[in-house]
Amino acid sequence: MRLKDKVAVITGSSRGIGRAIAEEFSKQGAKLVVTYNTNSVDAGKVVDNIISSGGDAIAFKLDVRDRQNVKNIFNETRKHFGRVDVLVNNAGINKRGFFEEITDEDWDLIMAVNLKGPFVCCQEVFPCMIEQKAGRIINIASVAGQYHGPKTVHYAVSKAGLISLTKVLSRYGAPHNILVNAVAPGIILTDQTRDELNSPAGDRIVDMTLLKRPGNLADIASTTVFLASDEQNYITGQVISVSGGAYLG
Repeated sequence: MRLKDKVAVITGSSRGIGRAIAEEFSKQGAKLVVTYNTNSVDAGKVVDNIISSGGDAIAFKLDVRDRQNVKNIFNETRKHFGRVDVLVNNAGINKRGFFEEITDEDWDLIMAVNLKGPFVCCQEVFPCMIEQKAGRIINIASVAGQYHGPKTVHYAVSKAGLISLTKVLSRYGAPHNILVNAVAPGIILTDQTRDELNSPAGDRIVDMTLLKRPGNLADIASTTVFLASDEQNYITGQVISVSGGAYLG
């Protein structure tokens, strides 16, 4: 129970990496706020699974681009649980395309969700954590933001920006015992990536790693639990690359 009674808000946690983080947090004793953008059914399943396993969770619809929506989520979390100990900024989108193929609309959407969204969430949760004199913020970045593309230029830039935001906010959080870090996943096997990774193109992607295999959801979830837990109280402004050696920073 490494997160016993901590209250965690995890954006984009109805599926994929966000769901894995939410479920692992619950196993470790955290109380969860699961958020979704469009898929209320999957979010409901996550909450039901957590509750049936003896945990505590609620779900809210959230568009991270909408500041009032974000404000409401944190207000409702405090009404229900009394506090916010951990924010995991996981919500994000990608749209594959090379540099010359990216439209203004593509660029604006990726930046709004992947970079502005976490900025707004951090800005709105900071007063709560300052009042508590403690908090943990964990941004889910990407190895693409560390080795800078080359495909999905806008996605790579948005994640590089998120890494920079992490480091800047660690300066603001430090006087208030708010630790801000990032996890940068590499090639992770999920329902969304399984077909690609099992294809001939997938072999070339996996070959980019030193370990010559993809990671799994548990690799990301366990790293995030560590950063959220009281096992460490001296790590802030850092990026942990969970990439099997695809990036050596």
